[in-house]
Amino acid sequence: MKIWVIATLTLQESLRRRALLGAVLLTLAFLALFGYGSSTAFREISTNPLLPADTRTIVTGEILLAGLYGVANIGALLAIFVAVGTIATEVEEGTLHAIVPRPLNRWEIVLGKWLGLAIMVSVYVVVTGLAACLIVYYLSGYISAYLVTGLLLIALKALILLSISMLFSTFLPALTSGIIAFILYAVSNVTGMVEQFGHLIRNQTLIDIGIITSLVIPSDAIWKMAASQIQPPAVNLLTSLRVGGVFSVVNPPSVWMALYALVYLVAALGGALLIFQRRDL
Repeated sequence: MKIWVIATLTLQESLRRRALLGAVLLTLAFLALFGYGSSTAFREISTNPLLPADTRTIVTGEILLAGLYGVANIGALLAIFVAVGTIATEVEEGTLHAIVPRPLNRWEIVLGKWLGLAIMVSVYVVVTGLAACLIVYYLSGYISAYLVTGLLLIALKALILLSISMLFSTFLPALTSGIIAFILYAVSNVTGMVEQFGHLIRNQTLIDIGIITSLVIPSDAIWKMAASQIQPPAVNLLTSLRVGGVFSVVNPPSVWMALYALVYLVAALGGALLIFQRRDL
């Protein structure tokens, strides 16, 4: 019950600071631009008889994954920036000094805050991702049979970043936590692209760089799993032949990476609980 009270207060505080409101307004603008650009692209390929038969399938997959890539990145950044200050800022401002002496365990504070932010970020990612998928469905008639799985994996990506950002927040200043979490996330994205390129040209060194980085922070690996679930089956066939677009996934991770990501999330959250429990306030 105490954890749920903290989660509710965390959600209310996020709404009071209008962090979610700003993200929602910008997301609406993003979806409007995405819808307009997608309609233009589909209108072009529908009226051009010279394009190959597979072009519409490839374009559908690329547009869908581009929209979801944007949603996944916005959700990830939202997770990072709402989490890095949730403990660190309140410690710096002395707010927690009025809460900690009460009959409330420190682990309940951390877990309650994580739960509140996790609900907010997960709902944001799933709803926004579903909106992007429905836009493509309206324009092309395609919707993935594994849409739910894909959206849940994108939410998992955001929760991983939420957990690691909260871990940093328990022992580092908010600004430092944000910088480190953002750099890790950016490096993960870049090395994920490097790994995909390595699969295309069959370069094991580039593949190994991506795999090692995925073990350090598995956010991009989870995105690849989500993308492989949502992209059209014909695109999966083309990528198996090492033919694909910018956002299509050439070689998605196995289910073991999803299990690793879950363990990673729990370990990061557990580390945050342990560090804050022992921290001198």
